[in-house]
Amino acid sequence: MKVFISVDMEGISGLVRWADVVTRGIDYQLNRSLMTADANAAIDGAFEAGATEVIVEENHGIEDLCNLLMDEIDPRAQVIRGAGRPGATTMAGLDASIGVVLLVGHHGRAGSFPGIMAHTISYGWFKLVRLQGEPIGEADFFAIRAGELGVPIGMVSGDQVVAQQVREICPWAETVEVKQAYGNQSARCIPPARARPLIREGAQRAVARAMAGELQIYTGVRSPYEFEVELAKPVTEAMSENITAQDSFEILDEKRILVTAPDMDLGFRRVAYISYAEKAGVTRY
Repeated sequence: MKVFISVDMEGISGLVRWADVVTRGIDYQLNRSLMTADANAAIDGAFEAGATEVIVEENHGIEDLCNLLMDEIDPRAQVIRGAGRPGATTMAGLDASIGVVLLVGHHGRAGSFPGIMAHTISYGWFKLVRLQGEPIGEADFFAIRAGELGVPIGMVSGDQVVAQQVREICPWAETVEVKQAYGNQSARCIPPARARPLIREGAQRAVARAMAGELQIYTGVRSPYEFEVELAKPVTEAMSENITAQDSFEILDEKRILVTAPDMDLGFRRVAYISYAEKAGVTRY
């Protein structure tokens, strides 16, 4: 079985604040190692359960999506990293040949409280993202896209908020809570040395259950998709020019943009595009 692991940084064991996941943070280099170690735990669990191939795709948007330490990653895995990937940027390796998706180090959706560094796609631009009128997060995007391809979500690791949000849409998924959020930048953490065996065991269970046919496919939302992106700050002049020049986007008011898409590959790309559409002349997503 081929296993797809999406690894983000905000839900990595021991990390609690924005400074932990950006280059200016005093512990950023250490935290890259912690991120790699959590990914390795999931890789190891997947192979222990019988995976024949593991693809790890970087989901954290800092440094052009190059945060994992390649000299520390489990050599049995393959890693997708760097910007400019085909399709939905952080799902380039997700296709119908995958047997199960594992979400490592993920976080709650924008507007979640408590929820360690909770956001949806963009820290700075997006206050809330709704799909068919309901708030969604990155885990939702993955579940919907995987469902379109006939692939189940098998596991998520992070705080109790993202665990609960994944359970709500994929109750069959394994959830590994490596920290209890007290607020958006504070938590009671399990030390990484103890968290990693939990991640490994969760990944092992998820892959074993996928191989046994025990996991379901998420089909809770159907296309065509209609997103409402609520911004944290008003639409800029350049953003307005870029967006109004394209189909499938509509500016509702100074802080709300409507986006439509026939599938979640385009849906993710179009929503993510808004986060950098303030750059004059940028009309590609």
